[in-house]
Amino acid sequence: MISCGFDCSFFDPLGSMMCHSETFRYLTHQVKELADRCCSGRLILLHEGGYSEVYAPFCGLAVLEELTGIRSKVQDPYLEEVSMLGHQDLQPHQQQTIHCSLEKVREARKQKLSMC
Repeated sequence: MISCGFDCSFFDPLGSMMCHSETFRYLTHQVKELADRCCSGRLILLHEGGYSEVYAPFCGLAVLEELTGIRSKVQDPYLEEVSMLGHQDLQPHQQQTIHCSLEKVREARKQKLSMC
């Protein structure tokens, strides 16, 4: 079960992070692959946030398109501009957080497997 909020989208008035619709498409692809490996492809996504009335729909559409494998004709009109802005690369502290989280997941999986 994944909490699928769009608070970290570029235009969100509260989060104001640098994610765009293709970020959410990529994350959804990664979660789908993880679900395929870990739980027979079962996946639940719950929309729980994102407060940009202008941009959240494009992020949500990218998630739905990735989940279904169907691309609509709707284009994100902000994607080119937003994706060219700086600070899109992962920073070292962000990479470290991801690495630590991945290690915790690996440890939990080992513990679960040893219990079987």
